[in-house]
Amino acid sequence: MTSITELVDRYGRFRSNVLNLQASENYICPHVRMALGSDLGSRYAHIMPDGNNAYGGTSLTDEIYKETQDSIKKLYNSRFAEVRPIGGHVAAEIALLISVKRGGKIMAIDENHGGYTGYMKGYLPEMFGFSSGTIPYIQEKQEIDYERLEKEALTYRPDAIVLGQSFFLKPYDLKRIRELCDRIGSKLLYDGSHVMGLIAGKKFQNDALKYSDILFGSTHKSFFGPQGGILLTNQEELFHQAEFNTVWRTMDNYHPNRVAALGIAAQDLIAFGEDYASKIVNNSKGLGKALEERGIPVQFQPWYSESHQILLSPKINERYGSFLEISRKLEKNGIICDREGRIGLSEATRRGFNDMDRIASAISEAIKGKDMRSEITDIMRGAGLRYCK
Repeated sequence: MTSITELVDRYGRFRSNVLNLQASENYICPHVRMALGSDLGSRYAHIMPDGNNAYGGTSLTDEIYKETQDSIKKLYNSRFAEVRPIGGHVAAEIALLISVKRGGKIMAIDENHGGYTGYMKGYLPEMFGFSSGTIPYIQEKQEIDYERLEKEALTYRPDAIVLGQSFFLKPYDLKRIRELCDRIGSKLLYDGSHVMGLIAGKKFQNDALKYSDILFGSTHKSFFGPQGGILLTNQEELFHQAEFNTVWRTMDNYHPNRVAALGIAAQDLIAFGEDYASKIVNNSKGLGKALEERGIPVQFQPWYSESHQILLSPKINERYGSFLEISRKLEKNGIICDREGRIGLSEATRRGFNDMDRIASAISEAIKGKDMRSEITDIMRGAGLRYCK
């Protein structure tokens, strides 16, 4: 039997020598790692409805919890923050339990247009007993079809319109959707899982919390770790409902080590978030352009992306194989990306990479069959860590 300790060590050495371009991941700083691996990782903390902790020895845990809440509220200029969800999906469950009763309805962007699969039939709607309709979407523009949405929503009358995508390149016209929600009496929920770091850095959807009833998402994509979720609102009643739907409904005890790590990451984003988010978006655009110039087709030129990720064009499959095959080919060369054609720049930006021409050259040559392992090893020698106190 292989030692798991040995496997973890091998994994760490493997990761230190590869260029990670996963759109759903980021790099965490030593202070965040310290919190995750601290004694807090084996402790319980359970904040009761009356505000007291059910466990003794938690006075400092409670202080960390409060400081993390305050840091998240400051980061997003939010009145209220729920920081306990152990994932973005759990934060989504809390938001939906607040907004939709059994037998109710939501509208969300279809997974065929990059929407989150969890909002589709058979997943959260089936679990919680509500129906899910799709938001009309113009794929070639990466935009909601607002006129069709207005017509269909007036007929369908959803309890909540849920925005956000897994393949997320452009912000929305939130003011227009807010006005529609007010007309039909619907909640507006914004799943910012992929773009929470960009929103924090004021580089993407600056009005997310202004027009949404609830902004929620994960904290390990463009927000740089740890894995987990947050939920934000400016409405006191919704926040109390979020607290109610966290304890004993979607969760029991929260993970105090994760909350501490979240607070550290939030304070780093307060200090460096705007520069970080700006660099990510510039790198996305730059990599899209550089890949296109090297014969690797990227969707939606000439703008490519306004977020942390770009999407390879399906045209590439005709010449170089499926996205799965391309991902495996890149991984053999020390370049990590997902199997769906997404390339993300969150981690590469935090590691200090800004030369998108060199990265594009390595990607394109690897896709075309050239051995680029030594080039990636050389690139990774220049990896550092930015945006960390």
